[in-house]
Amino acid sequence: RLMINDRPTQLRVNLDALLNNYNELNELNNKKIGLAIVKADSYGLGAKVIANHLYQNGVRHFAAATLEEALELKEVIQDSMVLVLGVTNPKNIKYAIESNISLTCPSIAWLRECLSELETLDKKLKIHVKIDTGMGRIGTSDVEELKSIDRLLDSEKIDFEGIFSHYSNADGSDNNYDDYQTKKFDDSIKLFKNKPKYIHIGNSASTVKYSDRRDQYNMTRLGVTLYGCYPSENIEKLDKIKLEPVATLISKVSHVKKFLKGEKLGYGVSYEAKQDEYIATVPIGYADGILRRAQGFKIKVGAEDCEIVGRVCMDQLMVRCSENIKVGDDVLIFGENNGQKISVDTFAAYQDTISYEIFCCINKRVPRVYYKNKMEL
Repeated sequence: RLMINDRPTQLRVNLDALLNNYNELNELNNKKIGLAIVKADSYGLGAKVIANHLYQNGVRHFAAATLEEALELKEVIQDSMVLVLGVTNPKNIKYAIESNISLTCPSIAWLRECLSELETLDKKLKIHVKIDTGMGRIGTSDVEELKSIDRLLDSEKIDFEGIFSHYSNADGSDNNYDDYQTKKFDDSIKLFKNKPKYIHIGNSASTVKYSDRRDQYNMTRLGVTLYGCYPSENIEKLDKIKLEPVATLISKVSHVKKFLKGEKLGYGVSYEAKQDEYIATVPIGYADGILRRAQGFKIKVGAEDCEIVGRVCMDQLMVRCSENIKVGDDVLIFGENNGQKISVDTFAAYQDTISYEIFCCINKRVPRVYYKNKMEL
């Protein structure tokens, strides 16, 4: 099959910015171990390439969402710690053991199932016990259950590697719920007679927000901040760190047409020319991850700020522009290109969502192009 790329749409990933963000975050947070979150294919930016780049620059701690993701990562970062943050089926723990992958223990029932499976396996299973301090997804805070888990950790089949929780409101404007969760976590840790190698509750927001705190935690999880985004305006306003944008979504104008006043365009004829004007078409649409609610947002076309008009189509969108715009002109959806900038957070806020969702929505058919030292890899 002939492999061609006939569309100019691409997602550019700046690996230098990625590494700089990691190093800056580590420096900010008293050099705790930075656990690089590369789940969901590194938020859609390409986990294997990103993890390998971090690995080649000394990073040895990573986290994925599922066992399948972790196994794929192990193909490029064999001797690193990889933690699966979600719940793994105990029937599949042999794959984790074979590849030296750490799993999350969400409950006593899960641990008992794992111990049953471990009876026929030789090596130890590495686990991080999850404490639910108020997020409510997985884990437990029941005192008796945690004591039971602690007793089972004495098994020679278990390597009690870590214990962790997750702040649910660290990107908020106050610390009240964070303090509640912190105390609950600290109280839960006291129930374990042996302390594990890694203790972590910090996420992207708290890594910045509580960078001045001294505590017993020796690891923090670096998620969206790694990719150059602030978890919220509250965190950005703290002005503790300057993150570099990592991802840039670009395309080029594929068609330009003059519309007369009163002419309509787009599905549902949702736009009518207010005067004689020019409309440019860009080959990117909701199948690529530009959601229909982006209608009305202004993107950079050539040197102009151009409003998306009409409904975003599956494969294309249209913008109102001047007669100066020509086929082949650069289009910037978000990121940085030729000195122009559009924050992905601004793009996300317009659509009443967050940068995480914007990244994750970008379809695989959009080529990922990686840059290092300003050179395409």
